[in-house]
Amino acid sequence: MNEIILSESEKEIVDWMWKENKEYSYKEIFQKFGENGNKGWKKQTLSTFLTRMEKKGVISIRKEGTKCYYKIVLNKQQYDKKRAEHVLNSYFSGSLNQFMVALTGGETLSDDDADELRKFLED
Repeated sequence: MNEIILSESEKEIVDWMWKENKEYSYKEIFQKFGENGNKGWKKQTLSTFLTRMEKKGVISIRKEGTKCYYKIVLNKQQYDKKRAEHVLNSYFSGSLNQFMVALTGGETLSDDDADELRKFLED
């Protein structure tokens, strides 16, 4: 799986699905985001988002007769890792050093931040 870029709307769906690790029926998702839900999306709009999310490898779709069921494939930590790798590789040529320089503005880290980073690297 390569980089994952979700639209704001797709991210809203994913955030909602992460709350419970379960399989959702289309009806459940539509009740949440559809015309009578909190977003007011039409069925075609929601279906487009879900299809794109499956192609991006974020959710899986299981069909049972005419019904579709959707399940999140990546947990939040896996998603965040993919996004961080994308930023590091796209903007800093994969260099953690260049990223840290940009993050700190070229200034040295405070003792507390340096200790925290050291502890993270040792674990």
